[in-house]
Amino acid sequence: MKMWQLIVVSIFCLSLSSCFEKVVEPEDVFGAIRRGETYSPASEMIDSWYAVEAIDAQTFAINEPKSSQYNTSYLIVGNERAVMFDAGSSERPAGSKSMRQVADLYTDKPITLILSHFHYDHIYDASRFEGGVTLIDRPEIRAGVKNGLYTISALESVDAEAPPLNVAGFIADGDVIVLGNRTLDVLNLPGHTTESIVLIDRARNQTFTGDFVYKHLGGIIAFAPASDFSQYKTNSNRLLHSTNADTQFYGAHGIPRFGRDWVSLLSSELEKIVSGKPEYRYVAHYLIPGMPVRLQQNEDMYIYTTPLVDPPLFWSKWALLVVAAFGTLALYLLYCAARLFFVAVRR
Repeated sequence: MKMWQLIVVSIFCLSLSSCFEKVVEPEDVFGAIRRGETYSPASEMIDSWYAVEAIDAQTFAINEPKSSQYNTSYLIVGNERAVMFDAGSSERPAGSKSMRQVADLYTDKPITLILSHFHYDHIYDASRFEGGVTLIDRPEIRAGVKNGLYTISALESVDAEAPPLNVAGFIADGDVIVLGNRTLDVLNLPGHTTESIVLIDRARNQTFTGDFVYKHLGGIIAFAPASDFSQYKTNSNRLLHSTNADTQFYGAHGIPRFGRDWVSLLSSELEKIVSGKPEYRYVAHYLIPGMPVRLQQNEDMYIYTTPLVDPPLFWSKWALLVVAAFGTLALYLLYCAARLFFVAVRR
């Protein structure tokens, strides 16, 4: 390679790297949310880790305000059965109660565990539920069940492979879960992940959204392998059409309770993205240090996605081939530069 070619390539690489603007944490990532403000002061503290807020006499937000993700799981109780929606983060200290043990403090009814999705910070105590886990009925999930067990893979958890879980059964999109005097509508809303579940209690006008939408804290994440903006937009509209102006939404991170305006804002920002009119900037995100991501921002609404291209392409085999090709080219350029250097030194 000639010297001028090497200089051109170097300038291109430097100009590309200069477009990455680093976000200052916590102000730009966490916004106005401060530690200790993500749960009600009336909450009951357990093991100095959980802050349990009684939303009503049969609905409990089990916050983990000291976790890095400010996780919240929900215990939803009827007069015959209860649902535990998510199983806690992976950060509770040794010796503290499991999510199952905390749930047992608030109900003596049989508990059905449902995971809002499979990411690592929602599944930690899933194996502690002796009755197993009830999974969303999708072909790829059914195919993964072996001898009554389902193992959440490292790709699904975005972390290490989880212990095998006993499968208690399946629920499908559109199903109704009957808890006795209380029912929950099941929605499978891909976008954040393909298996994302939202539960709606129409009688109480409560909607439990998992990570499909939550109130800020770090922003809406759409850079996981199963993220998809087109589906995200379609399903944000579906969620809006499935609820009403007075619905109270309960997310899995940050401030647990929020209103319909936040879901509408998510939908409008997703519309900009899928219509090809986003106003991206490049930032560094605290969950994936070292990899710049694209950020679409409207005031406190942050949507993070993969660099350069959308997630389905970014995580595809074609992207891996491109990375491999660029990696090979980079090594070749380094080799050429080293040769030029040693030739110049010898002269």
